[in-house]
Amino acid sequence: MRLERIGPEHAAAILAEQDAALAGEIVGERWTAQSLEDFLERAARWRADGPIREYAAMTDGTSGVLVGGGGLNLLDPGLERGEAALTYWVLARHRGQGWGHALSAEIVERARAEARIARLVLRIAPANHPSRALARGLGAEPTGAIERHPADGARTVERWVLELRG
Repeated sequence: MRLERIGPEHAAAILAEQDAALAGEIVGERWTAQSLEDFLERAARWRADGPIREYAAMTDGTSGVLVGGGGLNLLDPGLERGEAALTYWVLARHRGQGWGHALSAEIVERARAEARIARLVLRIAPANHPSRALARGLGAEPTGAIERHPADGARTVERWVLELRG
């Protein structure tokens, strides 16, 4: 698996393979072609070392297949200095094959390599048992704090943390 910056070239695969579970976790509804294009064009302009980074997870090889993605966001609401929000997602047909752990572990390693990130914050829907298991596998722990979903204030998520230092 390799991570690359997400951009408009990933739109077709995301649109074709998004499902209700993915849509619910990311933005609360399915992407439209226009809303996804707008997001991916913005993401492609973000600096590689900037405060918001989104990645596409590809199978190995020069003609890799998109399996999912994720990112780091140092500007998310509710974050303190030294914290970054960790996100990850896997397209439906690739779930249950270890891609989620592989891509999230790679993003965690990128965060560990950056001195300004001391703690990762994960926001997980209480009923998202696969994401909770993945977070535990990374070493993250639930805080018990319930917050509003960053993309949809009508839903709630549980705050998890992964300490990177100390």
